[in-house]
Amino acid sequence: MTSIFEKLKTILYEKFSFHYDQIQYETKLELELGIDSREMFELLNELEQSFNFNIDFDEIDYLLKNDKVLTIKDLVSYVELKNVSK
Repeated sequence: MTSIFEKLKTILYEKFSFHYDQIQYETKLELELGIDSREMFELLNELEQSFNFNIDFDEIDYLLKNDKVLTIKDLVSYVELKNVSK
């Protein structure tokens, strides 16, 4: 497991009170964790601060509007992409 995944698990645990056992790569943010749009915005803000990059909200909006079910793995991949493109 990547350090990005571990850090994301810590964010979800500390800031959103999800238990570690609820957070797996394939966990669906909205369907399984019940994250709503306000919480998603807060989570994305936490990712920006924790990983020190700017999120392109058009990319996230594209993912969400194309009926893609956003998972923890999707967020890890997105952070990896952003960290590589620095």
